[in-house]
Amino acid sequence: MKSLLHRWGTTAAAVTVALIGALLLAGQVKHVWDGHTELAALRAHGLHARAQASLTTSCSQGRGISCHTSSVWLDFNDADGDSVSVPEAAIDGSLYVPHGHRDAEDRVATTVVYDRADPYDAQPAGALDQSVLDLAAHHWIAWTIALALLGGGTAGAIAAWPPRPTPRRPA
Repeated sequence: MKSLLHRWGTTAAAVTVALIGALLLAGQVKHVWDGHTELAALRAHGLHARAQASLTTSCSQGRGISCHTSSVWLDFNDADGDSVSVPEAAIDGSLYVPHGHRDAEDRVATTVVYDRADPYDAQPAGALDQSVLDLAAHHWIAWTIALALLGGGTAGAIAAWPPRPTPRRPA
């Protein structure tokens, strides 16, 4: 007769993999929810102002030229007429990069949305157009890994579930 550890070892490993997948999935759902909540708050009570977005972009050459915007600074005047210069805070780990014509200093004319109580938490207005699916798409690799771990662990646990021992019949 197999030991209890031998009978349940593979099942326990598969359940552990499924739990890791579930935790990763829950973490991704929380990130998306937090980003959605932040955008919803700005949509609800945000003020709009014309702004200049200064983009810091770095490019590398490999199999082609690949460029990445690493920071976005927003310069605008708030409702009280005060000049505000603030870096864009990442929403769900990603920056929204304003698009349009760049001037000689790599600035793009845009509109910002901010809370009057805290103008230093401004976001480009285009960031408010992001949906939950847009936020989730920023982390598609993490979603894929989490779902693969959850699905594979669950399937492995079901497949490895040990059969009930058959009772011995008296001879």
